[in-house]
Amino acid sequence: MVDRIVVGWNESESAAAALDWALKRAGTTPVQIVTVVPGQETGSDYLSPTSPTSQARVKLMEAADRMRERHPDARIDTQVVRGAVVEELTRASVPGTLLVVGATPRSERRGLFGWSVATRIAGARTPGTVAVVPSNVFIGVRSGVVVGVDGSAETPDVLEVAIAEALELHEELRLVHAWAPPPEWQDVYVPDLGFEDSLEDVHQGVLDDAVAAASQISGLAIRESLISEPPAVAVSEAARGAAELVVGNHSSRGVRRFLLGSVSHAVLRDLYAPTIVVRS
Repeated sequence: MVDRIVVGWNESESAAAALDWALKRAGTTPVQIVTVVPGQETGSDYLSPTSPTSQARVKLMEAADRMRERHPDARIDTQVVRGAVVEELTRASVPGTLLVVGATPRSERRGLFGWSVATRIAGARTPGTVAVVPSNVFIGVRSGVVVGVDGSAETPDVLEVAIAEALELHEELRLVHAWAPPPEWQDVYVPDLGFEDSLEDVHQGVLDDAVAAASQISGLAIRESLISEPPAVAVSEAARGAAELVVGNHSSRGVRRFLLGSVSHAVLRDLYAPTIVVRS
């Protein structure tokens, strides 16, 4: 359950879309808008009206006032912190918090996306949940909550969040499981005729288990898709036009704690829908 929403703010178009998206869904949930000013804090930050921190605070308060006019019932407060953007926003991701950051879809950006601020935050190993919102979120009609299920240990957590989102938004829950024979099969040997069918049955079983779990929820509309494509491709394509996409974060400990799994990274690179990344 989300009892607080934190939104990263940097005056960009994608941050504005993310903030608007967060406020539209917040209801009575408190929303905190956070600006991170790079560098270490000094005493002059608060004494000088022209310091980066003071200027950022004024701009943030102005943005908050504009949002209060658009969302008069919203509970909004602001915070300006000094430090590294990824680390400071990640610090705000605690249990019960939805951390929302904006990003530009690949179709609208120049150059490589790689490990952007949004993907690094989404991949960080923290207790909270992260939503990455595309700057074009309000363009076109969106419907359905898509969830990628892979049979991993974190699938129940991901499915639980997706079900809650579908119920909250009054949207259909679309469960997607994708698989593809490893490409080396074609180079090394040809498997028995029935082997691929047997493998498909195994993957169908993974999807069936997720559908069975979701079907226990009364009043939830469900659609299932078993897709014979690489998972990253299948989940990204399923997210086109979706109200939301929910995926797991397969991050690790140690030096890999800021890395997403390949499927989650791919869907954030394409970013066809607001994407909620769930930690186990």
